[in-house]
Amino acid sequence: MANFITLVTPEKPSLTVSSIGTLFARHYGLHMVSCQKLNSYEDLNFRIEVESNGDNSKETCGHGYIFKVLNKRNSQNTKYIEAQLEMMSRVYEIGILTPRAVPTLTGHLYLTVNLPDEGCENSDITDTDSPYVVRLFEYIPGTILQSVPLTPGLCYKVGEMAGRVDTALKGFDHSGLHGNKVIWHLDHLPMIFNLLHMVEDNGDREMASDVIKTFQSRVLEHLNTFSQGTIHGDFNEGNILVTEAADDDRWRDEHDVSAILDYAHNGYLPYIFEVAIAMAYMSILSDNIPPQTASGYVLAGYLTQNNLSDSEIDVLKICVCARITQSLVIGAYSFNVDPSNVYTLNTAKIGWPRLRQLWKMDTEQLVRDWRNIARSCKVTLVSD
Repeated sequence: MANFITLVTPEKPSLTVSSIGTLFARHYGLHMVSCQKLNSYEDLNFRIEVESNGDNSKETCGHGYIFKVLNKRNSQNTKYIEAQLEMMSRVYEIGILTPRAVPTLTGHLYLTVNLPDEGCENSDITDTDSPYVVRLFEYIPGTILQSVPLTPGLCYKVGEMAGRVDTALKGFDHSGLHGNKVIWHLDHLPMIFNLLHMVEDNGDREMASDVIKTFQSRVLEHLNTFSQGTIHGDFNEGNILVTEAADDDRWRDEHDVSAILDYAHNGYLPYIFEVAIAMAYMSILSDNIPPQTASGYVLAGYLTQNNLSDSEIDVLKICVCARITQSLVIGAYSFNVDPSNVYTLNTAKIGWPRLRQLWKMDTEQLVRDWRNIARSCKVTLVSD
C-alpha cells in the first residue's frame, strides 16, 4: 500500500510569482509581465506573458507561453521526459499542431532546478531544495473542447485526430516509453483496487470493482494479442483545442479540432487504449447526444486512420468503462489528498451516471451500433 500511495501522490514545489520570474530571466532570457496558474492533477502549469527585453536575437511568442513544472516523482525520470519531447516534435513535423518546446539560453529543452517543496515557508529558489524538471512551451491559442457544444461531427474529428497521431507515431520508439509506472496508463488499472475505499459505498464501489476485474480477464490477460505502438494516452476534453470550422466543413459544424495538448501520459501501449480513452471522455461530455452515439462517432473517425481488428473492437466497451472508472477513482483519491484542488473532481458529477449507463448496456448491441455508425460515416464521406 505504501508504495502505491507514493506512486499516486506526487509532491509539487512551492513557487511564488517572483521566483517564476527569476527562472524566466535566468534561464530563458525573458522578462515576465503576467503569470496565471492553470488547472492540473499532478504538476504545476502556468500561462505566462512576456515582453521583449530589447535583445533582438531572442524572439518571443506573441501568444505567450505555458510553463510546466513536473512533480517530484516524474522529475526523476528524465528518459521519459526526453521521449515525450521527441514524440511531440515528430507529431508537429507531420502537420499536427502541438506545443513546441522552447530551449533555454544554453539550448536545453528541459531544465532541472532546485525548488522548495510545497508547504515550505521559504518559497525562494535556493541551492538546498528538491530537484524539479521545468519546461517552457509556446502557447497555442484556441478554445478547449469542453467549452463548446459536442456534436457527432466533432466526436468524429476527435477520433480522426487520435488516429492521425497514432499513425504519425508508428515506428517511433524510445527507451523512456518502457517500464514506467504511470498510474494513468490503462494497463495499470488494477492498481486502483487499493483506492476503492475512497468511492461512496452506494453500489458504485462494487461496479468499479466489477469493471476492473472484467478488464483484467478480458483485456490485460490478452494484452499481447492487441496491436501496440506509441500513443498520446490522454485524449480528454481539456487536451483538445478547437477553432472555428471552415465554411465548407463536411459536417457543417461550428468547430474543428485544431491542436492536441499535454503528452504527459504517452506510452508504448495498445491502440485500443488510445481510442477508448477518447471515447470515454466524449461519452462523459455528451449532454445533448447519447453517450453510445458520441463514442461511436469517435470510433468511426479513428478507423479512417488506423485499423482495429474485430477482437479489438469487441473489448472496446470494457476499455471505455475502465478509463471512466480510472478517472473517477483517481479523482476521488486526489481530492482526498488535496481538497483544495477541486479540478480533480471534474469528471465525478457526470462520470458516475455515464459509467452506470454504459456498463449496463448490452455489449453486442453496443458494438453493432458502433459499427453501424462507422459504416454510415463511410457512406457519407464517399457520397461527398
